[in-house]
Amino acid sequence: MFAAFFNRATSPEERRIRAWCRKTLGVTPRNIPLYRQALRHRSALSEDRPDLEDNERLEFLGDAILDTIVGQFLYHHYPDKGEGFLTRMRSKLVSRHQLSILAKHVEIERVMELNIGRGQDTSVPGNAMEALFGALYLDKGFDRTKATVIKLITAHFDLKAVEQEDRDSKSRLLEWGQKQHRKVEFVLSEQHERGGRGRQFTAEVQVDGKTCGTGKGHSKKKAEQEAARDASRKLRLHMPDGGEANKGERTRRPGSRSRQRTSERRRGTGGQPGNRPRASKGRKDDQA
Repeated sequence: MFAAFFNRATSPEERRIRAWCRKTLGVTPRNIPLYRQALRHRSALSEDRPDLEDNERLEFLGDAILDTIVGQFLYHHYPDKGEGFLTRMRSKLVSRHQLSILAKHVEIERVMELNIGRGQDTSVPGNAMEALFGALYLDKGFDRTKATVIKLITAHFDLKAVEQEDRDSKSRLLEWGQKQHRKVEFVLSEQHERGGRGRQFTAEVQVDGKTCGTGKGHSKKKAEQEAARDASRKLRLHMPDGGEANKGERTRRPGSRSRQRTSERRRGTGGQPGNRPRASKGRKDDQA
């Protein structure tokens, strides 16, 4: 009887969430308000509804649950791989980048409550996915949550492609700075959210003293990775599929054109399109 009370969707929004969960997650929610909270961004809160909670506590829980589930999955999926490879693969699969891709695939924004423009903060849908896993764990338990997460991973991710990706954008950006003799710095600031609901970090990437990228996250690491990815896109260090772009050609500083042509002649490319040097082989992931 108690379960039946929670299982009953009492509003159009809750009925919509219930239908979405059945179709997308393959589960029928018992505690509908819990899922609704998981899909409620803090921007949707209002002064006249102090009883409502945003999804950040559930996001914290979902983050921990996701780490455990993905870790177990990878341990059994790659029986011959070492700890280093498994750690990097887990970091990739639970990264904000991959969670945002997953959120887009399942169209989570269709059932979210938020008062910011769609796509304005690209981390919001990915954060909601973590909160949703937290709600699922509280409602259905670990085993059901594990089955759902693995189902989503295998349905929406190409693990072979993820293996080849290098999503440690901060390390790549710092390495690029050393090779190009550019000064790359990360500047962090911390903001406390209203009502003591937590804190958020903002990271800024400065290249030779000029801001080239920004990122936000509930940890310093997440904020720095987001900022590094933003800077990498603006500096054109990565192709859309995650590969490297034309290093040194599109990112050169004013006055460096002659030096670039000289280096091209030394390589024997003549600066012709299609004859650019290939990216280095032997990624660490493949050696683990």
